Amino acid sequence: MSLPYEFKAKTVVEEGRTSAVLIQEMKNWLSTTNLPQLQDESIVLFLLSCQNNVEETQKTIRAYFKIKSEAPEIFQNRDIDDEVLQKAMKVVTFSSLPVRLNNNKTVIHFFKLNDTNYRNFDLIANMKLAFMLIDISQRNNPPSDLIVVIDMKGAGLMHLTCLKIGALKKFMDFLQEAMPLRMLKIHILNANYVFDKALAIGRVFMKNELMEMIQAHPSRLTMDEIYEKCVPPACLPQEYGGGLPPCEELNRRTVGQFRELKKFFGAEEKLISGWQQTVEK
Repeated sequence: MSLPYEFKAKTVVEEGRTSAVLIQEMKNWLSTTNLPQLQDESIVLFLLSCQNNVEETQKTIRAYFKIKSEAPEIFQNRDIDDEVLQKAMKVVTFSSLPVRLNNNKTVIHFFKLNDTNYRNFDLIANMKLAFMLIDISQRNNPPSDLIVVIDMKGAGLMHLTCLKIGALKKFMDFLQEAMPLRMLKIHILNANYVFDKALAIGRVFMKNELMEMIQAHPSRLTMDEIYEKCVPPACLPQEYGGGLPPCEELNRRTVGQFRELKKFFGAEEKLISGWQQTVEK
């Protein structure tokens, strides 16, 4: 099955970011496994995420299919017009920001709590949407790296009651072992005691490498310090003194981008479920 990417593997090769030899090597390896025979564009994403390390790329592909097949609550039914996802988009701002760093190679994902009522916070839906953002970022010109910015303002202790340990483990496993996009840094704005408690719960599933990527910034940090320590103002929404549109507009654009990816999400979900059925026979 061919997934509807809007970039060509050949273009990425011509840019010198990977090579045709490595793509063919991965295709040869896939032919010896029970994994799906991926198209060149999918292989390119995995190679970039592993910095063209063949062994790590193979591990990541295996983990990708294993974890996605074992966590349908996170990776299936990704229709943005579903009532649950529509509600989640109102509670939290989700955005793959429309500017990049490091010569267009690093994408920024931004999250902000809009509705502070913990009863409206759906952890599973937020996990699903967070990973769906990756497909927005990789749709046209796949980045090499990812920086995440999360504003914790408005989060309270009762939000911790929304945590589901089983889902949290699956989320962390995919993030660390299977995500086809290399993580550079996770910036936490307005970090407080709630973040400390959440980190204490989640760190049991976190490797040292991920822990070292997390940089917590207290609420007393000035905007100039945020620009210096996190990302420049050109890469932040208007509410943060940045050059991008307001959070509400970014969120609205994200909904539209998710709608444009309905065909992609449906095709990939069929690929995963079809592979799972073959393995279970």
